[in-house]
Amino acid sequence: MNVSQLLVIIGLCINTLASLTMLFPYLKITRNVEDNFILSMDRGGKYTQKKHKKNRLLGIVGFSLFIMGFIFQIIGITITLRK
Repeated sequence: MNVSQLLVIIGLCINTLASLTMLFPYLKITRNVEDNFILSMDRGGKYTQKKHKKNRLLGIVGFSLFIMGFIFQIIGITITLRK
C-alpha cells in the first residue's frame, strides 16, 4: 500500500468519525433533566440551554473533522495523479 492510498483511507476513516460525531446527539434515547437546564436568559425572553451549547460544539467538531478528512483524500488523490 502506498502513501496516496493510505491518505485516502485515513480521510475516509476521519469522515466516518465525523459523521458519527454529528449523529451522536440524535442517538440518545433518554434525556436527562439537566439537558434542559437554562444557562442564560435575556430581557427579551431568549434563552440558551445546556443541550444547545453541547450540540453546537459537536457540530463544529464534526464539521472540522469532515474538512480534515476531505483534505486528506484530496492530497492522496493528488499524489496519485502526479505519478
